Amino acid sequence: MAYINVEMGKLKIGKYNDVLTAYGIGSCVVVVCYDRINPIAGMLHGILPEKPAKKVDENRYMNSGIENLIKTLLEQGVSIKNIDAKIFGGAKMFDIKTSGDTIGERNIKITREILAKKQIKIVGEDVGLNYGRNVEFFVETKQAVVKSFASGIKYI
Repeated sequence: MAYINVEMGKLKIGKYNDVLTAYGIGSCVVVVCYDRINPIAGMLHGILPEKPAKKVDENRYMNSGIENLIKTLLEQGVSIKNIDAKIFGGAKMFDIKTSGDTIGERNIKITREILAKKQIKIVGEDVGLNYGRNVEFFVETKQAVVKSFASGIKYI
């Protein structure tokens, strides 16, 4: 069993008994897309909703990062019709009055929009609220363990 840490702004693939992990998820959103039949999954730890035109580090942004995540899985032989998703994070970490949505809310919204456009079903989630999380995704069982001080341990 290999633990594969997915840092902020990164995307990684795991297979068989690998465990994809992301720590310190606040307003970031972690997207796990996986083949519901075969033991392969990818995890994106996106930071901001949309990629500005000049930026090149695409996996820092939800819109371009999710595109890369799906493309990478397809390159690994996964069929788009077999992909499901689980999403985590998007918290409002600070009680600051804003006129619009917070970064976390915007990250969640664009994640939902892109996955819906690709016809990828979100089958589990732990998003929003006001606390950080850590996520471990077990590729073989397709189960996520979400840990936080605020709400303990959840299995998704």
